[in-house]
Amino acid sequence: MIENYNVSKTPSNGEFVDVRKYVGVASVNVVAINPNNEKLRKFGWSIAEDAPEPTYVTDKTDANGKPIKNARVRFLVQIQDLDEKPIVPLDFWVRSEIAVNKTGDKAKIIDAFGRTAWGTKAEITAHKIPVYSSGEANISTPYKLCHQGEEELVNFLFRYLNVTPMQVFDRAKNAWVASKNPGKLTIDNWNALCNGDISELAQYISLQPDNCVKVVLGLRNTDDNRSYQTFLNSGYIGNGALPDRNSGEYPGARRLIDKFMDRYSSSDYTFSAEPVKEWTATATVVEEKSGTMFDEVGNFVADNSDDNDLPFD
Repeated sequence: MIENYNVSKTPSNGEFVDVRKYVGVASVNVVAINPNNEKLRKFGWSIAEDAPEPTYVTDKTDANGKPIKNARVRFLVQIQDLDEKPIVPLDFWVRSEIAVNKTGDKAKIIDAFGRTAWGTKAEITAHKIPVYSSGEANISTPYKLCHQGEEELVNFLFRYLNVTPMQVFDRAKNAWVASKNPGKLTIDNWNALCNGDISELAQYISLQPDNCVKVVLGLRNTDDNRSYQTFLNSGYIGNGALPDRNSGEYPGARRLIDKFMDRYSSSDYTFSAEPVKEWTATATVVEEKSGTMFDEVGNFVADNSDDNDLPFD
């Protein structure tokens, strides 16, 4: 279910043929979701005719030996800021299991506006708004249990489809005010998605096929001196945003990078809050800071693309 999606804004002022990688803030447009070999070839991948099709769902077991499905949602996106308009993958990992905290006494919930909170079993069973030490959680009823990876994926769709937010900035009042008719978005058939059915996502993307959103691209660096394309999945920047004239950085991107660094310091990632550039070993110095992905159980940690079974890297 989706309501009040809008055209995105534009600023007012095997082996892939192109193995280059990119770092920085990029305006991207979705060109495919979980592409098959035929579509990959159309976008420049060199894949043999008898090559097996990409695998987006794998069967695994959890720590207790229970069988689980680990599903990848891969958006192929085209970078609009560069003349050659290269294509890079954005990966999301989703599971049918509900997200719970480490102690198992709280579960994550999500409402139709994409807001999440953690509630106890009693609160969720009674359909109450969870109460923290600081007050009520910023979420509304009705809400539903949030699956592993759901928050990150919904957040991307909200920003990509430019869904009307809960609040908008009123320049006349110089303050944030409530939207008159905020948009909603939910993924209604989550189990189908976890089994590889991306038809619901494709339908949403088709509503605004020319939309773009700004994503913070970066690299994940490995011990064997290899680098893989990755991105920050903790937040996105409106396509109409412009970099600061003095610093040359996007303030929103800087906040995303710094917020992550406060929690997950690592030298294994390279990110920049400046406009996107092709990455080279001798490129202008960028921020060597940690990126964000979430692991195969949906935890907000590092990119887990080591288990990459597609010829993107």
